Amino acid sequence: MFPFSTFPSNLAAFCDRLRREDGFRLGPRELADAARALTIVPLADVRLVRDALRPILSHTHADTLAFDDAFDRFFYRQPFDSEVLRQQDRERVHPAGRSARHGADVEVSPELDRAPKKRPEGAEAPLSSQETGDALDSGAVRLRYSPFAGEAHPPVLDPPDNEWRTAARALVNRLEAGLSRRWRPSPRGQRFDLRRTLRGSLHTGGEPVLPRWRARVRRRPRFVIIVDGSRSMGDQATTALRCAAAIASATTNLEVFTFSTAVRRITKEVLLAAAGVRVRLPPLHYAWGGGTSIGACLRDLLRQSGDRLLGWNTVVIIASDGLEAGDPVMLGHAMSRLSRASAAIIWLNPLLETSGYQPSAVGMRIARPFVTTLAWVEDAGSLMRLARTARV
Repeated sequence: MFPFSTFPSNLAAFCDRLRREDGFRLGPRELADAARALTIVPLADVRLVRDALRPILSHTHADTLAFDDAFDRFFYRQPFDSEVLRQQDRERVHPAGRSARHGADVEVSPELDRAPKKRPEGAEAPLSSQETGDALDSGAVRLRYSPFAGEAHPPVLDPPDNEWRTAARALVNRLEAGLSRRWRPSPRGQRFDLRRTLRGSLHTGGEPVLPRWRARVRRRPRFVIIVDGSRSMGDQATTALRCAAAIASATTNLEVFTFSTAVRRITKEVLLAAAGVRVRLPPLHYAWGGGTSIGACLRDLLRQSGDRLLGWNTVVIIASDGLEAGDPVMLGHAMSRLSRASAAIIWLNPLLETSGYQPSAVGMRIARPFVTTLAWVEDAGSLMRLARTARV
């Protein structure tokens, strides 16, 4: 199925075509992430190759919708050797030089109008990899990447306003992680406190006028917030971090992490933002602006800090679109362990706001059975609705 003989040639040419002709915002970082993702999937399985590249190379929802068509045009129809398909590519761009899909000014590359490289005589369609092995060296495709590398720079965390703080307090107060083992004095309780009742009767001449009670207080949970900072999340990752800062303003018993193809702890920065300081996150490297490896990152987090973070009073909040490019089996094992070692798992998915969305992606299909609450938080109002619907 591959037009060129070598794996780097196919991947580089495909990324270049997406960038120049379909308006995808790709650069060297995306190419490196795609190459890393394809090292864990069999290249002979077309479906796995497509599913691995889609979340890495798609930056917006429109990119995701257009990816499959671009994948088929590149790998199945030889767009560099078909005059018909080159004509279709020209029709995708308006005469004024504006992309039909994005509606933004783009440069129409002269490479599209170049005469096609002639197919060797006797070659059958589709061309085999041996027949096109030197296509890149002969000048059929010339790669010119821009320095753009997705959302490589982490955002700035602003302090949450009063509405966010109020909604976060409602969420923290609602999520109760069970009863404490200790019995404490209470106006109304399950146990009669004889000792305190007799001591109180000294003020009334020995008459026990006011009975005293003891009760087990309800414990507030610990929060572990894990934010997907990959390119497919886009600005929604910043919204999830803002939600984390609001929760940090209501309780300090939390830990916050961000991940892309690696995981990174950012609890200190989130607590500073909750305290009213405008914080610029430090460079997060592979934990922000790259591909999506949910299973591998959760596995690493569990190995490094699972015993310290998780417990019967822990509520795990995962903010991700569920577009997994890694090993689905690894994700299933990680979600199973999270479910066993925590009180609840709340999954915040921004795609729920899309009309007609169904959690049919591989990552969401695997994670859904372990999730107690599936929602999305985009403002203080939706966080307040989560406080009313979330369950432990």
